[in-house]
Amino acid sequence: MGKLLLAIIIFGTCCYAVLRPWLGIVAYYLLAILGPQYIWWWDFEGLRVSFFIAICTIVGAVFKLIIKELDYSFLKTHLNLWLFILWLSIDISYFFGPYVDQFTSTGLRPDQLFSMTNNMFGFYFLAVLIANDLKILRYLGYVFVAATLYMIYWANNQYFIQNWHQFNQGRLTGPRDVLGGAIYGDENALAMLFVTGIPFLYYYGIELQQRWLKYFMLFVVILGWHAVFLTGSRGGLLGLGVITVLIAIKSKKYLLVPVMLITLFVAFQWQGGDTMKQRSQYISDFEGERSAEDRLTAWKGGFNMVMAHPFTGVGLGSFITALPKYIDSRNMVAHNTFVQFVAESGVAAGLGYLVVVGIFFFNSKNIGAWLKNCHANQITQLISKLNNASSVSFAGLIACSLFLSLNMYEIFLYLLVINNSLMTICHKSTLGTLENDSN
Repeated sequence: MGKLLLAIIIFGTCCYAVLRPWLGIVAYYLLAILGPQYIWWWDFEGLRVSFFIAICTIVGAVFKLIIKELDYSFLKTHLNLWLFILWLSIDISYFFGPYVDQFTSTGLRPDQLFSMTNNMFGFYFLAVLIANDLKILRYLGYVFVAATLYMIYWANNQYFIQNWHQFNQGRLTGPRDVLGGAIYGDENALAMLFVTGIPFLYYYGIELQQRWLKYFMLFVVILGWHAVFLTGSRGGLLGLGVITVLIAIKSKKYLLVPVMLITLFVAFQWQGGDTMKQRSQYISDFEGERSAEDRLTAWKGGFNMVMAHPFTGVGLGSFITALPKYIDSRNMVAHNTFVQFVAESGVAAGLGYLVVVGIFFFNSKNIGAWLKNCHANQITQLISKLNNASSVSFAGLIACSLFLSLNMYEIFLYLLVINNSLMTICHKSTLGTLENDSN
């Protein structure tokens, strides 16, 4: 029965995506962020849902192109130029990297990783072309809110029902299908979902009119903290601290900074668990933690790689294979997103990544400045909410990227879609072309 209902939903979504491709964009990112195909795998088994939705969305976009309803100003931005340079560098490293081997640092074959990368980047550029009004961005925001709400429930439920099979040495891992496939199979990746999703819960929650709903959302944020604790991710704990401080600072109630940090510390001491506490103490105990030394070794090895192969890097997904050849080390990933990019795909990839990150924050600041010169209304409130949520979320992600390899993390691209579209909408409004899209 469930599979039949799912097939009907997929068929309806695909048909509507041909007529309204923005629905395909929203559906795709719901699948990419929530991963229902791994939660309810028995219903999704044998169905290539993302593929069908992507094809129908592309068909719908082609129709829009033929009737000239696409606005290319959303595609022709500096952010997209540098992201394309990053994408091109990754593809070049796949064909010309000297260490592209049978297996990659993700456990996938190079051709699988190559295909996955192209799908992610290709759909991003389709998304920024289609997501050209605030209505679509509003629904994209709802996608992240809904996905985070459910996954926080799911994570806490595993703890309260004592499903210890879902824990790996005391650390919560994400849902997996029968073949072991998962989006959040790694504990750090699962923690990043909560870190990046909590700002959306907060900013969407504080604008709710019903007081009980507002308090409910704030309660869920606290449960989100607990979900991060369950993963045992030190990077997640760092990201949680970053977004907590930024939310307090953006509220312009600076006394909230120490209050929220103290609240987070108390919650951690109360519900952090032995695994999280034992791992987090190593953040301040550099000399006593082998993984800190391993990270420095990996970073040095990564820079040795790019010095030897500045144009191509060692090859897509080949960091773990090449590392022992450039420094005395065991096989491991870079534990740093920038180092992973630059070592595997060359200087252009590293530069593209850094510039994209810089443009994101520059755009966010300009959007905030634009809002100060506008009269408050439904449009500016929606823009402010999306800008605050996405910028705090992105800051948490980038902070964690300093210590984790998040090169294939699609939430990164999702946040870029929101930032790029918001900036383009604000820029167009200075030319008198902003329409009331909030209804």
